[in-house]
Amino acid sequence: MKRNARLLVRMALAAFMACVACGAQAAAAKVIKIGEIEAETGPYATYGWMSSQGLRLAVHEVNAAGGFRVAGQLYRLQLTQDDTRGEPREGVVQFKQLMQDHVHFVFGPFLSNIYQAIHPIALQNSNKFLMFAGATAAHADLGKPGNEFLLRTFAWDGGADGFGKGMVDLLKQRGVKNVAMLYPNDAVGRLLGGIYAKLFQQAGIKLEIELFEPGTKDFTAALSKLALDKPQYLFPGYTDGVLYDVVRQATNLGLFRKFFIVRGSIAPALKNKDAIDDYIAYTPKYFEQAEKTSKPVARFIDEYKAYYHSPFPYAQAPLCVSSCYDQLYMLIDAMKRAGTTSDLPAIRKQLIGMHYDGLWRMTFDPKGEEVFDYDIVEVTHGGRIHVIAKHMVQ
Repeated sequence: MKRNARLLVRMALAAFMACVACGAQAAAAKVIKIGEIEAETGPYATYGWMSSQGLRLAVHEVNAAGGFRVAGQLYRLQLTQDDTRGEPREGVVQFKQLMQDHVHFVFGPFLSNIYQAIHPIALQNSNKFLMFAGATAAHADLGKPGNEFLLRTFAWDGGADGFGKGMVDLLKQRGVKNVAMLYPNDAVGRLLGGIYAKLFQQAGIKLEIELFEPGTKDFTAALSKLALDKPQYLFPGYTDGVLYDVVRQATNLGLFRKFFIVRGSIAPALKNKDAIDDYIAYTPKYFEQAEKTSKPVARFIDEYKAYYHSPFPYAQAPLCVSSCYDQLYMLIDAMKRAGTTSDLPAIRKQLIGMHYDGLWRMTFDPKGEEVFDYDIVEVTHGGRIHVIAKHMVQ
């Protein structure tokens, strides 16, 4: 009995010392503040919700693993996430608070209206933080003096490595001569209209454009007008909420049966699989297929389900390509390579040109714009799916 008692005492003491050691290690860890500013709710949540989910999971994984070391020092992450709801005024208030709280690494925004609202404040704090923003409007600021804080976490539609050019080239290869575009009359819709008007013109493809007011539910008039010129494909809006209505109404009216999508998922095509002839969609990654062929993707899906106790959001998951999961691990890797967590120019220098192989194969070009492999998913009548993998990272 005494021998057993002594054994129990020794075991308890060992456990206590281990806890003390763990506590000391945790106490010795320094904190790095990470901020995110995205639309998690509201009409444009499509472009912020998944990024927030993926970043939160990545932070959890890093901290659960005990943190990470840079130049021998242990670090853990502290995440602040703000929901702009797509409202510029909310974004301004939240971004100012992040700067006041000395957050040196900001993920987002994806929405251009938020980016444009906070950009003047970002310029005032240009040497105090790094921003990983997916906003289309951020493209024009890359490389400009005072914008050294900026990295754009989405491919440029019209660039040589951009998905937009790849998609337009695909239509040209198929002999398409005439397309129609139906986009919302908002900042993003007008900006994308300008980008794609140029791309189609360069490809020698005729383009007719109609804009509709945000919140529109009945597209009959606009669809009927566009159909007069008998375009071969309709290039509709950039969110699934609109795409469902447009695809359903276009097919029900017998006006369009072929669609071309560069933002949004294939879900509207599958919903109307017996009414469409062709639905070509750019997607950063077709997760349903990648889950079967990529160990990192399969692991991410399992981790997501376990952490959130919910089904995996396959339709939204492709937008984790921007300011999300991989980018946090790239940032940590850049800190390790630079040997610092505070020298922001040194960290940015390590990010530029880094080739990362995670959920995506991706890199940043010399100006700081993301290049990544992506998929073109084609859905034909009856719901048959064909995936074309585009390898942009050499």
